[in-house]
Amino acid sequence: MAKYKNVASDIIERIKKHEFKDIGKLPTEDEMIEYYNVSRNTIRSALKTLTSQGVIYSRQGSGFYIRQRSNDNCIPITGTNGLTYDFPHNTFTNVVLSIELLKADEILAKKMFCEVGDSIYFCKRLRILDDKKFALEFSYYNQKIVPYLGKEIAEKSIYNYLQDNLKLKFGFADKHISAIKLNKEQAELLELETGDPGLVIADTVYLDNGMMFNTSQVIYNYKYANFYAMAVR
Repeated sequence: MAKYKNVASDIIERIKKHEFKDIGKLPTEDEMIEYYNVSRNTIRSALKTLTSQGVIYSRQGSGFYIRQRSNDNCIPITGTNGLTYDFPHNTFTNVVLSIELLKADEILAKKMFCEVGDSIYFCKRLRILDDKKFALEFSYYNQKIVPYLGKEIAEKSIYNYLQDNLKLKFGFADKHISAIKLNKEQAELLELETGDPGLVIADTVYLDNGMMFNTSQVIYNYKYANFYAMAVR
C-alpha cells in the first residue's frame, strides 16, 4: 500500500481511539512528518485523502479538524481508492469470473482513449464483502500502462497492485451514476431477483499526468451498498 494510504489509515485508527478528542484537531504537518517519518508530500496526500472522504476538514491558518461523522460503512462517491481501501475492517473476496486480453475495436478504442488494435485487459469480478454479494465489476485496463494483469492479481486488490508494484500515481476520475433493472445473470450473481434495482457507477480513471488508464462499470447490490458525498458551500 502507498505510504500516504498507510498514514491515512493510521490517522483514522487514531481518531477512532479518540487520541485527538481533547483538541478536536490533528497535529501539525511538522508533527506528523516527525511522527510518521515521511515526507511533507506524503502527509499532504494523506490529508487530501481524508478530506475527500469526509473524515477531516481544514480551517485556513488553523489546521485540520475532525468531522462529526454520520457516514460509517458508506462508499465515498468522490473517492478513487477502491473498495478494499474504503472498507479496511471488512474482508473482500474477489471472484474472478473472466480475465482476458482484447484488441480494441472502434467502440472500445473510443471508450479507452486509445488506438484501434491496442491491447486492453478486460476483467469481470464479483466483489463479496464478508459474506455478502456486494457488487459486480466490469473493468478495462490499457496494457501500455498495465503490462500484466493476471488472475492472481485480480483476486486481490488491483489498485493496490497498480500503486505499490507498478508505482502508478492516481490523479482524478470521472464518475457517472445511473440505475438499472438487473437482468437474469446479474441478479443470480448478486443473489437478487431479475428486475431488482441496481445502482451503477461508471468510472473513468486518470493518472496524475492526465493519462486515462482504466474504465469500469460497477453494479452494486441495493441491499448492502450505501454512498455519500461531502458538499461544501
